[in-house]
Amino acid sequence: MRRCASILLFIAIACPKHEAPPPAAPAIETPITDAAERTSLCDIAHGATTVSRTGEAFLGASALHAIDGDPGTFWMTPLADLPQSTVIALPARSRVDRVGIRTVVKGGFSANRVSFEGSNDGKTFSPIVTIKSASTNEAQWFDIKPAELSYMRVTMIDGAVANHDVRLYSILAAGKELEPARAGDITGCWNINGEPARFERHGSYVTGILQTGKEPMRFDGGFDGRIYRLSWIRGNDYGMALITISPDGQRLSGLNWHEEAIPMFFDTSWFGERAKCNIDIGQPAAAILERTERLSLYGRTELPITPSAQFHFVAHEFRFPTAKENQGDVCIAAGSDSPRQDPVTESMRALYSTVDLEIRR
Repeated sequence: MRRCASILLFIAIACPKHEAPPPAAPAIETPITDAAERTSLCDIAHGATTVSRTGEAFLGASALHAIDGDPGTFWMTPLADLPQSTVIALPARSRVDRVGIRTVVKGGFSANRVSFEGSNDGKTFSPIVTIKSASTNEAQWFDIKPAELSYMRVTMIDGAVANHDVRLYSILAAGKELEPARAGDITGCWNINGEPARFERHGSYVTGILQTGKEPMRFDGGFDGRIYRLSWIRGNDYGMALITISPDGQRLSGLNWHEEAIPMFFDTSWFGERAKCNIDIGQPAAAILERTERLSLYGRTELPITPSAQFHFVAHEFRFPTAKENQGDVCIAAGSDSPRQDPVTESMRALYSTVDLEIRR
């Protein structure tokens, strides 16, 4: 009996249990870059404007999201309501030789067939191409017969899944601008999403007001020749916005963020048309500086306060591909090092590429 027990013990020691191999580490998804959107002629950050659209499920998924430069946002149609179209005014007459879209892999309720048309006056459109999307997260480009145009109409004809809402993540165009950008002047009164607004521009410096809710939003910012970059304040709330005006000066498109221009803080899309109003704009710069402890000097040549040791200037630049290029030759430049937020689209790079007046603490 003792001998059997010894043999069993020996076998147990000599033959250890085979442990199951550890589970494989989950695959890490490669982030989708905005490289295609960053070079597109119809990115809002380059001055493109959504001048009309037939419909969307809600403003948070409007046609503006197809040109906002973010590969993760989308224009979504109402349920089973097709076709839907949008007209984009380019910032300058351009020679377009490729168009493109971004959808997603199968199962993402993507657009299936998409048509492109071009125009020089925004009224009479000629067919360019009708494409069929692929099941991929990558940007899809299509060569076309080169066309000189100022406007582009894009239509979602049908979806990859029947009787569902349809999503188009990005509208893309590649080519060459044939003239300098002709952004319209923001000065004057507007109807923005059904609410009155007014802006004034003096040189590159811009102020404005939007009458929304019980308390208005007041704006301070600047114009760089293509886009209007703005900080805003509304009571205790504050944020950032980017606005474009069509070359004819009659239509406005805008993206608005609460506090910081990052995807999770996106608020809504703005669409505007000329209107009449009688609103006092005011001077919000000092209130923005007091509330946020910084003021982005997008277009200012004068300061709302007397500089002292309490303040300092910090310059950031994000619009170039490398840290060295972003650093530049400006003595106060921080380049793209130590950003307040990491910008992930061209719009966000434009908003964070500025000289900020900051309060020292």
